[in-house]
Amino acid sequence: MLTAQLIIARAVHIGASILLAGIFTFDLVILAPARRVGSGDSYEIEHRLFRLAAWSIVAALLSALLWFWLEVASMSGLPLKSAFAAAAWRTVLFETQFGRVWQLRLGLIVAAFALVATGLAKVKARRVLTPVLWLVSVVFLVSLAWISHAAAASVRSLGLLGDMLHLCAAGGWIGGLVPLTIFLARVRAPFSLGETVARVVHRFSTLSLCCVSVLVVSGISNSWLLVGSIYALFTRSEERRVG
Repeated sequence: MLTAQLIIARAVHIGASILLAGIFTFDLVILAPARRVGSGDSYEIEHRLFRLAAWSIVAALLSALLWFWLEVASMSGLPLKSAFAAAAWRTVLFETQFGRVWQLRLGLIVAAFALVATGLAKVKARRVLTPVLWLVSVVFLVSLAWISHAAAASVRSLGLLGDMLHLCAAGGWIGGLVPLTIFLARVRAPFSLGETVARVVHRFSTLSLCCVSVLVVSGISNSWLLVGSIYALFTRSEERRVG
């Protein structure tokens, strides 16, 4: 039961992290040129993206707290009701790699929420806030690599680099699909964004092609580093099936 809960918490948290990075990658790399040509409706799309980012941060925070709670229970061997005993959670938070990364991630969540709230309240501040939020969201996403299997692998540096590139590519492509959908849904209405559709779609297609290439290369690289060889991948699978 604990394993299933951990899988759900991790999936929600990773999904929220990917979406957050995708929102600000789309805003900075794809939507910014449309904003420069003077389309006032791009500000409405940007407002929707900031609202989506706020909900993504809330989902990331709640899933982070649940993930941490479940990890404390798993590491300490305590039941869930007792997992937040002071000694247990302090040990995990301050004396483990997972806890130190979680301190950073919780700090980034707080910073991101403050910046997004400012952007929602002050439209003119968004141009300055977007690059900062993009950087915060990317660091927030790639820090997941520091608690991945690659962080514990023998070839640590190469594995971490591969994981970080893999996460960045997922954020740029998969995380950008929702902002793109929001943009296209807004363009359907009788507003003045029609002339920017081709430009936005073309830029997103180019970004997606680059991201998919990075996903394929980094995925193969990570698999090779963790498993060792194609032969080992199939032989170990067979051994597990027989066992």
